[in-house]
Amino acid sequence: MKVPQPVALALMLAATTAAIGVGGAPSVATASDRSPSSVSTPTGTNAPAMPLYLHPGKILASNCFQCHGTDGKGGPFDGIAGEPAAELFKELKELQATPDVDEAIMRVHAQAYTDAQLRLIADYFASVR
Repeated sequence: MKVPQPVALALMLAATTAAIGVGGAPSVATASDRSPSSVSTPTGTNAPAMPLYLHPGKILASNCFQCHGTDGKGGPFDGIAGEPAAELFKELKELQATPDVDEAIMRVHAQAYTDAQLRLIADYFASVR
């Protein structure tokens, strides 16, 4: 039996949200056999270093890749990889409230996330180099 797409997405988001833990920091441990070059620490958090592909914000941020490019490195719209997490979070919060028609798509996307999820997304993009 195939799981309907909205249900599968909801389950995936619930699992990702559960990974942030009570304090908001990702609870994923760093594998001891990873080389330092493959390890990144999200900015704006006290999270331990972890491989970028394990970052709990990556699955949430994947929705952004269509317009901002793979890993936010640029696409039809500006790249957002490497931007400060605090700045990205602030912009996402502003987009949630903007009535600007030019930003309607971004507003709808931003409104779909909780503050904790927006922080994970911002931390993920800030950690991409």
